[in-house]
Amino acid sequence: MSIKRRDIFPYKQIPFCSCPTAIYNYDPRGDHELCLQVGDAVHILEKLEGWYRGYTLRKKSHKGIFPASYIHLKEATVEGIGQQEIIIPSDLPLVQELGATLREWTQIWHKLYVANKTPLFRNVQQMAYSLIEYRSQIVSGTLPKDDLVELKKKVTAKIDYGNKILGLDLVVRDEAGNMLDPDQTSTVSLFQAHETASRSVDDRIQEEKTRLQNLETRRQTLFSTVHTYSLLMNLKNFVCNIGEDAELLMSLYDPDQSEFISENFLVRWDSMGMPKEIEKLNNLPALFTDLSSSDLMRPRLFLVCQIIRVGSMELKEGKKCTGGLRRPFGVAVMDITEIAHGKNDDEDKQHFIPFQQ
Repeated sequence: MSIKRRDIFPYKQIPFCSCPTAIYNYDPRGDHELCLQVGDAVHILEKLEGWYRGYTLRKKSHKGIFPASYIHLKEATVEGIGQQEIIIPSDLPLVQELGATLREWTQIWHKLYVANKTPLFRNVQQMAYSLIEYRSQIVSGTLPKDDLVELKKKVTAKIDYGNKILGLDLVVRDEAGNMLDPDQTSTVSLFQAHETASRSVDDRIQEEKTRLQNLETRRQTLFSTVHTYSLLMNLKNFVCNIGEDAELLMSLYDPDQSEFISENFLVRWDSMGMPKEIEKLNNLPALFTDLSSSDLMRPRLFLVCQIIRVGSMELKEGKKCTGGLRRPFGVAVMDITEIAHGKNDDEDKQHFIPFQQ
């Protein structure tokens, strides 16, 4: 007796009215499953509880099933059918360009890591983080029109600068930052726009070099006149609903030597999510003192925050409850190498550090 796949996977056909995109990698566990990579655009043919059946647009000949939780649905329009099918997302063109740029840079970023090209690797990392933040602001839809125009200029300048230092093709744009269509733009206009864009990117690279040189000069001057240093940190808030008291232990850590180079700064948090010393809410400064030049010039320096849970715990034997037990709850880590090296000139910038349990 033959059994058709339809009997095993009773999918329901659905209309294709969106632009499904993979947000996680998925490794198939059989021939009937579909391999997904982050950013893949897929065509959904059928669905069942928790699963889709379809194919990726980069390989339309292979069809299979994949988890629905690995897919994000976006509105889109479809032009053509079959092999001539073209999916046009409803996102702003700038958002689409940001996504394509980040996917391209991610592949190069991985190669830089493998090749141990640390300076360029970290440069690309910082630029990618900036583009991700810009994209979040644009997608939120909360920016006023004037702010959106200014942000668009920052985004296009960052993309062009990154493509230049990575040796990628330069995107030719008009004065508003929109990509020019070569089918609708004359050759002379394209050449003039390309020349203008090249000069703009070269000026941007020169400005960046000058800024780094000024920071390096200021850092060397500072380190040559002072023998001990201090690092001031101000804790604004700790957002976590533990339900019990907590202790935050903050210290400086050298990951290359696997050692702490400072004492712990202790902050006590109550079960209501407030500091024990309520008058210091949003103002808990910590001063790490007596740091030497060799401390600040370490290749890498991290700020580590250990989160300790303080409260009762029910024991299995006899179900007795004990109080005041200190148990590790989580840890948060921030790379402060550039701050320690004097390469960050924004001393008032606030940082959000997520913690891991």
